[in-house]
Amino acid sequence: MSLIRTTALRLSTASIGVAFFLAFASPVQAQQSTLDEGMNAYRQGNYEVALEKFREIVAADPSHADAMAMLQSSEDALLELLVAGGEFETFAREILVAAREGGVEAMRDLDAANAAAEGCFADDFRTRQESIFALGQKFGPYGAVPLVSALGDASEDKRLKAIYALSHMGGAVFVPVMTATVSSNHEVRLGTLHVLNAMNDPRSTARIADMAANDPEGSVRSLATSILNGQLPDPAYAMAEQGSAYFHHDPNMGLSPAENYGVLWNIEGRQLTPYDVPAALVELELAKFHQLRALDLGAAIEADLALTYGSEVAILQGLGEELAGEAAAQKNAMLTMNHSAINSALEMALAHNDGATAKVLIETLDGPGSQDWSGLRMGLQSSIPGVSHSAAIALAHQGVFDTDVVNNLAMAVTLEARRVVHIIDGEGNRASKLAADLHAMGIDTMIANDGAHGLVNMHLASNVDAFVVANPLPDLYASRFVKTLRSDSRFGSTPVFVVGGGDLGEIDAEVVGLADAATVSAAFGDLDAARAAYLEVAAAAADVMVWAAWAGSAGGTAEVLMGAVNREDEVAIPALHSLGFIADTSAAAAMAGVVADTARSSEARTAAASGLAEMFSRSGGSMDTAVLQSAMTEGDQDLAEACARAIGVMGGGHLSAGISVE
Repeated sequence: MSLIRTTALRLSTASIGVAFFLAFASPVQAQQSTLDEGMNAYRQGNYEVALEKFREIVAADPSHADAMAMLQSSEDALLELLVAGGEFETFAREILVAAREGGVEAMRDLDAANAAAEGCFADDFRTRQESIFALGQKFGPYGAVPLVSALGDASEDKRLKAIYALSHMGGAVFVPVMTATVSSNHEVRLGTLHVLNAMNDPRSTARIADMAANDPEGSVRSLATSILNGQLPDPAYAMAEQGSAYFHHDPNMGLSPAENYGVLWNIEGRQLTPYDVPAALVELELAKFHQLRALDLGAAIEADLALTYGSEVAILQGLGEELAGEAAAQKNAMLTMNHSAINSALEMALAHNDGATAKVLIETLDGPGSQDWSGLRMGLQSSIPGVSHSAAIALAHQGVFDTDVVNNLAMAVTLEARRVVHIIDGEGNRASKLAADLHAMGIDTMIANDGAHGLVNMHLASNVDAFVVANPLPDLYASRFVKTLRSDSRFGSTPVFVVGGGDLGEIDAEVVGLADAATVSAAFGDLDAARAAYLEVAAAAADVMVWAAWAGSAGGTAEVLMGAVNREDEVAIPALHSLGFIADTSAAAAMAGVVADTARSSEARTAAASGLAEMFSRSGGSMDTAVLQSAMTEGDQDLAEACARAIGVMGGGHLSAGISVE
């Protein structure tokens, strides 16, 4: 199958012929005229003029209706641009996405879809064609529900008409049809094979091979074998490869943006049932389906499956507390796997610099039954602070306190709320230069080379101080990225810089020729005193540093810990305990200052007094005990006991007490 044929099947709303599209298209808009002018220039090789026309359309922000009209009347032209690549492909995808927007609720009306599908079974050919077009146009994948049901109908005529209709609805129904291949009804499975054969979509090859080898019904095995012309690939390998294509967003064998409706399917007999899934997870769920089946068939892809689970957890965690239960369920499913597979998945995530997934995998390995995994050692060397610090904490939890671990823990204790900039730019050198300049100013960066990964990073982010977005991106125009970004309440007022030329129309961002580090940092808003994600890591590192200090493995870190005594209690309290094990008397004044500070919590002051006791027991030194004596009179029993112990350890003088019972 050629690339052109594949793309046409996957991305058209209803592949039933350009003449039919033209017959039912909306009235030609001004944007359609501009599109025609752009296509004429493109075909004459005048690419600058063509891009100017296409950018003019994007800047006008075409409505759902206008984009749908352009899609219907110019499907071949848009397909031509999709294959051309570069900004031409980006423009074509822009129209496809715009054409999908709007009418979502109407699309989900299954009763209306059932009614609309009746025309697909009419005797009159033209009526059937019109109904097929209308069903796909209005209901997208939901239009597959009544047609899949008809694949198991007692009437052969109705089954054949359902096969014909599904075969001509294109990529919109590919996912529900693939789901129907696992129906318990063998007539439905036979029907889906006929549909997939007519679609000629290479993504179905793995599943057809599986059916040819393993379906319980002989007629299904026979039809699947004939579709593949007897050339049967190994089902386990084929399913694993297809799962990998979905996971890696393969442009030819993965899921296109136009097919992603944020919905997946279950089937019981003849009944398809939709269920909502965050759009960012649809392709990963398809990957997981294929990987699980490959695993059942004997493929050794446990690490690939663990990587998929880890990626899903990372995305779910970034989508908010309302999905915390889903994130926990995926993590627990991963935990039931052999942990060596999770370790291998961690190494894979680190090799691809996927920090969010790597951090999830490290946290999954961190716990009872863990060990000094090679992936944790690899993570310790990561340039992403959250990854290296998490790896150090996990190793410390196993009692590993070598130099690399302890030094990393010390750095993690100092971790405070840093500025973060997201760079979304397909030009790697430009993105790297800006990232390096920002790093030199102490600013963290997240880099994505296309809009899709930029949006994933955005969803995963807890805090972002600025976005720098190139226009166009390999898969999106900046205007669409910014529109999506602004729809997230977290980033409604975050500075956004758009780099690149072209008419962007009205855009809620600052358009610049080039975004340098000084310009970006100058736009930062006020910074929270303590961002939760950083504080959690610092606190966890401080906790395990106590054990490193107790074990005598934290030498040379006293100065770092001294810098933490005035931080939040979560960090300061374990730092004070650690200083008791490793600091000399030069730290006594700072620790005594915490005891004296009545604005500090009782727990922090008690930890400081306990740390002094531990320190003086080792050093044999002493200090003025007035601060300790004063704290003992405040009525806090724990604080008084810790101060008394410190005085006794250093030989500060006996303080007698009498008994007076009222």
